[in-house]
Amino acid sequence: MKGKVKRILLGWLAHFGMIWVLVNLFHIYEYIINTPYTGRTPWEFFVYHTFHDIDTLILMICLFYIEINHQYFFKKRHFFLFVLSSAVVGMVGCATFSIMQHDNNKDIYIDFGQFLIITVYALLYSIIRNYLHQIRYRKDLQLQQSKNELDALKAQINPHFLFNSLNYLYGTALNEKAPATADGIDKLSGMMRYTIIGLHENFVSIKDEFQFMDNYLALQQARLPKKDNIRIDIRTPAVLPDAQIAPLLILPFVENAFKYGISMDEPCFIQIRIEISGNKLVAVIKNRIVKGLVEIKGNNTGIKNTIERLKLLYPHNYDLTQANDGNNHETILQLALNSQQKTS
Repeated sequence: MKGKVKRILLGWLAHFGMIWVLVNLFHIYEYIINTPYTGRTPWEFFVYHTFHDIDTLILMICLFYIEINHQYFFKKRHFFLFVLSSAVVGMVGCATFSIMQHDNNKDIYIDFGQFLIITVYALLYSIIRNYLHQIRYRKDLQLQQSKNELDALKAQINPHFLFNSLNYLYGTALNEKAPATADGIDKLSGMMRYTIIGLHENFVSIKDEFQFMDNYLALQQARLPKKDNIRIDIRTPAVLPDAQIAPLLILPFVENAFKYGISMDEPCFIQIRIEISGNKLVAVIKNRIVKGLVEIKGNNTGIKNTIERLKLLYPHNYDLTQANDGNNHETILQLALNSQQKTS
């Protein structure tokens, strides 16, 4: 809720600032033309049109209506409802204008021309703003994709050699009758392939993502000794929808849990809950903070990069909270899945 209010206020102030500059540029021109007739200094002229003229206050109020209309109705509702809400903004804006400039000798009325101008402006504002946002979004997406590919190239030190080596070790483990070792090598090989492929894709099948997560969690649990002081509780969906998700989004938070939450001696736990309801994914990762390890601050490179990817790939469609009370660390990630997303 706070984030939505903040977006509305920032959008409104930026919009008003832009219009205010344009209006004052016009007033500068008007001052130059009418200086001999006004008798005002430039400062007096500016103060009058900015603070004494009631039109400035009316403009602020109408732009606030328009910003709320954009944030709550544009793209989040049916287009017909957006047009209808824009018309309501036009009527409310006209009513505000009429009330604030009301003369006791005149009745309050809605000027049709004024109504039409405000309504059309509310429509065009959202359409143009969305168009500019999409241009910026595509550029940011291309930059992120290029960065991912560059990082992948840096990380891929002869991947064919690594995969061939893993295949050799897998075959050796089978020949030596070590099925657990062979299974671990096979899982690791699959994870490496997925990681390299995922770095080139913005979205992947959620089934592939969870297969990767299952392999990662299985390897983590296999490497840990079975001790009473270590409790690991993992619950993931049994049935996955036909949807797509950005790859490797949940992994950094799970990695942190295993990195900072496991002790061979002290009581410790890791709790992972991932649920999917409709198009909404909720992941809750909680772990005990083992004393003596580096304190979790949530600003390491992996987490920072993940947050940047969330902002880029899921603008206004995710919520991330991280809490640290000194004993336990909890991450809650809520994500709006989209079955219509396409890989790119």
